[in-house]
Amino acid sequence: MTVQQLEYLVALDTHRQFVLAAEKCFVTQPTLSMQLQKLEEELGVLLFDRTSKGIRPTAVGAKVVQQARQVLREVQQLHEVVQLEKGDLVGELRLGVIPTLAPYLVPLFLVELAERYPQLRLHVEELQSAAIIERLKDHTLDVGLLVTPLDDRALREIPVLEEPFLGYVAAGHPLYAKALIEPADLDADGLWLLQQGHCFRHQVLNLCNPPAPATPRPYTYESGSIETLKQLVSRTNGYTLVPELSVLDEVDTNPMVKRFVAPEPVREVSLVVHHGFVRLPLLATLRDVILAKLPARLQVGRAGQKIRWK
Repeated sequence: MTVQQLEYLVALDTHRQFVLAAEKCFVTQPTLSMQLQKLEEELGVLLFDRTSKGIRPTAVGAKVVQQARQVLREVQQLHEVVQLEKGDLVGELRLGVIPTLAPYLVPLFLVELAERYPQLRLHVEELQSAAIIERLKDHTLDVGLLVTPLDDRALREIPVLEEPFLGYVAAGHPLYAKALIEPADLDADGLWLLQQGHCFRHQVLNLCNPPAPATPRPYTYESGSIETLKQLVSRTNGYTLVPELSVLDEVDTNPMVKRFVAPEPVREVSLVVHHGFVRLPLLATLRDVILAKLPARLQVGRAGQKIRWK
């Protein structure tokens, strides 16, 4: 049994196609098939069912795949321990970022991180929170940037920023006349929200808890983009709530942007890793690079009067 055979096994379980798994492993399909056959012969069990409906692991195969993933993680950690001893920031870093954060935060640090550490291969994906958590646990992501706390003992959280919620209000809406807004001012009339599945939608509804609108709209629009919500607000005399990074360049100049009275509601954003993650110097470097690009008021413990909102 070899590490390479285990890599082929996991690749086939991930992609469920021999040709695609072989491509991902940079080998021919016959080579991958032959090595998996040898592994099955050594173990004396059938690892995959090949049916007209596709490929799937057998009951014992699923257990072997799970253990193989653990072995491969341990092998990777051996390499990482050596790299840490050498003081090298090299290899691959797979980072997942939630959609309400990625467009505003990633551009601030991505290029600088790549230029400072040219031997570090950074792969960034935009994913919703549930997908990031799942992939951190199955070790197909190294680090997540998402809203915390998660209250998950399998994961470690490193808080980075406390980002205030702000109102984004059209000139024709009653909230526009207010210098500061309060949660009690918020109702459902004119409120635009992100679609289901976004943690920011859940946080907004918890914050304002709006009753049903007095006059329901004759249409619905579920958006996955804060930028789309801002455009809808501008054209419908409505309002929405946005994270501060999404209006960072206009927070002090655009009268549509409204702060809350103190204590401001904020969301805590953290770097999140599995408890088995060993490249802690890399994590510290990533945190420092991000913090260097943020206004001091957004850094954890520096936001003044605030209340964290889940």
